[in-house]
Amino acid sequence: MNEELKKIIEDAVKAQQESCGCTFQIPEIELEHPANSKFGDLSTNIAMKIGKQQGENPLRIADNLVKQIQSQQLKEIQKVEAVKPGFINFYLSEQFYQSQLKEILSVGRKFADTNLGKGQKVQVEFISANPTGPLTLANGRGGFSGDVLANVFAKCGYSVEREYYVNDGGNQVKVLGETLLYLGKDIDKKPENMYAGDYLMDLLGIYKSDEKFQEWKDAKNPLLYGQKYAKYILNTMIKSSVEKMGINFDNWFSEDEMIKKGEVRDAIEFLKKKGLTKDDEGALWMKTIDFGDDKNRVLVKSDGEKTYFANDIAYHWDKFAKRKFDRVVDLWGADHHGYVRRMEAATEAMGFGGKLDIVIFQLVRLIKNSKEYKMSKRKGTYVTMDELLELIDTKDAADVARFFFVSKSFDTHMDFDLDLAKDTSEKNPVYYVKYASARINGILRNTKLDYSKPNLSLIKEPAEIDLVKKVSELPEIIESVITDKKYPVHKFTYYITEIAEKFHKFYHDCRVISDNEELTKARLALVSATKNTLEIVGEDILGIEMPERM
Repeated sequence: MNEELKKIIEDAVKAQQESCGCTFQIPEIELEHPANSKFGDLSTNIAMKIGKQQGENPLRIADNLVKQIQSQQLKEIQKVEAVKPGFINFYLSEQFYQSQLKEILSVGRKFADTNLGKGQKVQVEFISANPTGPLTLANGRGGFSGDVLANVFAKCGYSVEREYYVNDGGNQVKVLGETLLYLGKDIDKKPENMYAGDYLMDLLGIYKSDEKFQEWKDAKNPLLYGQKYAKYILNTMIKSSVEKMGINFDNWFSEDEMIKKGEVRDAIEFLKKKGLTKDDEGALWMKTIDFGDDKNRVLVKSDGEKTYFANDIAYHWDKFAKRKFDRVVDLWGADHHGYVRRMEAATEAMGFGGKLDIVIFQLVRLIKNSKEYKMSKRKGTYVTMDELLELIDTKDAADVARFFFVSKSFDTHMDFDLDLAKDTSEKNPVYYVKYASARINGILRNTKLDYSKPNLSLIKEPAEIDLVKKVSELPEIIESVITDKKYPVHKFTYYITEIAEKFHKFYHDCRVISDNEELTKARLALVSATKNTLEIVGEDILGIEMPERM
């Protein structure tokens, strides 16, 4: 309805322009759902925008637009009114919501699908944790959120690829090698930024039977040594955790392989040819200042070592120039905040400006008994993702973790309430939604009536209309997430909870199965539409099971 209503408002503005003989650029028409339903189903501030632009009284403009809209006597609009300081509020009719329900039922599980993406190639890169240890809670937040975002892109008609960037060619892996050589007493000097944790001592024993083990040790090459263990960590620890989280990556992209193929060298040569680099103090710098960065950045140090930034440029060159992604979304932890502008500058310099979106998500704390919980038998300083799933200790642990991690906006620090996560009652929002699904499936499973051709004009009770209203919002919610470069996927956890709330209210207020067979059929159809919506949001987007029984 939003687009239709925007057209109605635009036509009303044009009619007013004609009547007063004035011309002006019509501002963007925006519609929103008022927080309080007494102000209608939809509201616009277009009159205030025009008033500010033209220096006129916005309430008078709103009044004139309302009269113009009322004159059309549209059956979809029950009432339209102007209120101070210049809002126009729309109250949509029962007939409109009945027609919405009919449309939703006609397409079933696909009613929220769109072709907004038109098959464009999108890559969502997330987690990408260094292969130097187990996944953390921050990795969980980025992991579940990235997976959900990829699902949303798929719903909108994009060709989506999930990618994990394996940092197996840089300094972190070298430090891992130094740490293990030191712990194995093969070097005497304690490394700076040395890794810690019991899992490292476990690692020391895994290659003892390997014929090349002694050769690696004798070489005392920390990068090579670290890479051998990084491969084990990736394949044995990280990929196992990712599987438990229910995430399936399309590609695991190796930094080390990219370096060996000469892609970093090639990317630097490309920048040189475009005149985007300069030599200074024996180092090679990229002129990122020219593209909005606060200073130029080093690509190759004076000792000839390439920086992580150089590798990242090559990686993004591979994404855009070689693999031809139309759009790339990188999900990074809060510690990468200072890295955003330089990467955006580099992407623009390479000719791919506007195609890269970087989302920064804030830190996570685990809360137990109202206090921060840090104990870890594997690390000693933080709880790993595997440990969190064990602590939740229910068969739905991955669903609970997924829902909780996605439930906060990226720019908000998150407290993960372990006590609530372990609670399997309806106090836990995950189970509140799951119980709604089970109840819905129970109703539909136990009826023998054919409700495929319901008389939807019988749907008119307030609780019924409220449920239809909420169900019909889904396409709008999906579009609002995918068109906002902040990618607020947390909206889906709020939305599915609201669907469950509206359903429980409907179930309480309206007897679904009654002696009135026609009314029963209509209400069963509404229950079926609600089931589809829960499954679209719960399973297709959030990736959590919507059970038939509990």
